Amino acid sequence: MPYQDVNGNLIAPAQNPYVSSGAAASVVSPEYSSRLVHTKFINDLLREVKQSIKIRRPIKLFFVGEYGYGKTTLLNLIAKEFEDNGGVCVSIKFQELLTPVAASSQPDKHFESLLGAIILKMYNTLVKKGLLTRSDRKLFEETEFIDIFDTFFELLQHTQKIHILIAFDEVEALFSNLSIKIQYFMSFLHSLSEKFLARPGWALCVSVSEEYYGQIMSEARQLQEARFNFKILKHLSPQEVKGYIETKNSFVTLRTDNKVYPFEEEVIDFVSVVSGGVPRFIETICQLLWAEAEASHTSVTIETARRIFSNSYRVYAEAYFGELRTSLFLPDEDKVKVFSDEDKVKAFLSLPDEEDKVKVKAFSDEDKVKAFSDEAEAFLNLLFLSGGRKQSIQDLLKLQDSCSISYFYSLDKSKAASRLKRAGSELRSKQEFEDYLEFFGKRPYRYSLKNSIFKDVFRSRERI
Repeated sequence: MPYQDVNGNLIAPAQNPYVSSGAAASVVSPEYSSRLVHTKFINDLLREVKQSIKIRRPIKLFFVGEYGYGKTTLLNLIAKEFEDNGGVCVSIKFQELLTPVAASSQPDKHFESLLGAIILKMYNTLVKKGLLTRSDRKLFEETEFIDIFDTFFELLQHTQKIHILIAFDEVEALFSNLSIKIQYFMSFLHSLSEKFLARPGWALCVSVSEEYYGQIMSEARQLQEARFNFKILKHLSPQEVKGYIETKNSFVTLRTDNKVYPFEEEVIDFVSVVSGGVPRFIETICQLLWAEAEASHTSVTIETARRIFSNSYRVYAEAYFGELRTSLFLPDEDKVKVFSDEDKVKAFLSLPDEEDKVKVKAFSDEDKVKAFSDEAEAFLNLLFLSGGRKQSIQDLLKLQDSCSISYFYSLDKSKAASRLKRAGSELRSKQEFEDYLEFFGKRPYRYSLKNSIFKDVFRSRERI
C-alpha cells in the first residue's frame, strides 16, 4: 500500500520530497523550493545576507567544502535573496567554461581567455536584464580586449541602484583542468572586489573544494586584505541528519507525531552512517528509499533500506574495492611477482643479485602480489553493504544471505565463515588499511568501514 499523509490520503510518487541531483536543485526548481531544509548554518548565513542587502553593505564570501556539502545550494540561496530584492545575479559555473576556454587558446593563454569569458558573461547578463543602453552596448563592443575590463566597470557605474551578485561556482575546475595558477585567479578576485568598492549593494561569492583551501590561503594573501569571509562547510551531525529527514518527510506527510514516517527510526541511523552526513548523499539515498519502496510498503524498514542500498550501490562498491585491490601492493621485499610454482618464489627471494631480481620481475601485472586477496575484497564489499555498522563474522554471514556477493555464491555456511575469518585476519594485519577499516574489541572481532569509503563510492557513482 502506498504511503499516506496524516489524513489518510495517498501520497503520489511525484511528491517524493528528495532530489536525486542534490539539494541545489531544490533552490532553482519551483517544484522543490518549498522542501529545502534550512539548517542553522543556512539560517544564520541568510540572516547576514539579508541584513547586508538591506543596508547595501558589500558581501564577500568564500564557501569551502568537499563535494556534496552544499556550496552550490548556498550560492543559489544567496542569488534568490538578491533576485527577491530586485537585484541581478551573474552566475558562472566554471565547469561549463572549461571546454570553450581550452578550445579557444593555447595553455599559456588560458587565463586571458578565462577573464574574457567572465567579463562577457557579466556583460550579457546586464544586457539581458535591460540595464545597459544602446550606446553602452556599442561602447563595449567596440572596445579592444586589453581595455575591456576597465570599460565594463565604467558601464557598471550606470547600475548604482541595482544590487549585483557575482557568483563563481566550482572554481577548483580551473586549477585541475586548465593551465591556470591559483595566485593569478585570486589576484583577479582581489582586483574585482577593489573595482566594486566604488558602488554600494554588491556581492562576490565563490565556492571551492577543500583540497585547494590551504593553497588559496597561503598563495593569495590579498584575499585576506580584501576581507573575504571564508565559510568552511562541514558534514551534518547524526542529530542534524535526523532533523533534516524529519523536515523533508513531514513536508509531504504533514505528520507531527511521527515526522520520520515513512522511514522507521533505524533507517535514520542507517542513512546517517552511509551518507556521512553529506547533504547531497542524504538526498540521493533518501530519494532512492522513498521512490523504490513507495509502491508496496507503508514504511521503509531497515531491511528494506539495506536491500535498496545494496541493489543500487553493489556494482559501484565492487568496482571501488576492485580498483583498490589492484592499486595497492605489498611493501618492500614482499612486493614481488607470484609464480604458480612455490619453489620459484623461494628461489626469487633468495636471489642475491638485485639485477637478477629485476629480470625475474618482468612478468605481467596480473602476477603481482595484490594488497589483499579475493576473500578480503568480498569481505570489504559485505562491510560496505552492511551500511557502516560494526559487524562480526556471524553478522556478515547473515548479511551474505540477503546481500550476497558473487564470491560467496553456492558456498555452505562453514566454508563462507572460514573465508570470512581468513579475510578478517588478513586485513587486520595490514597497516595500510587503517584509512579504510576499523575493528573493535578482541575475539570475536567486529569490523566497520570508515565513512570516507562511503563518500568515495558515492563519488564514483556520480562520475559514472
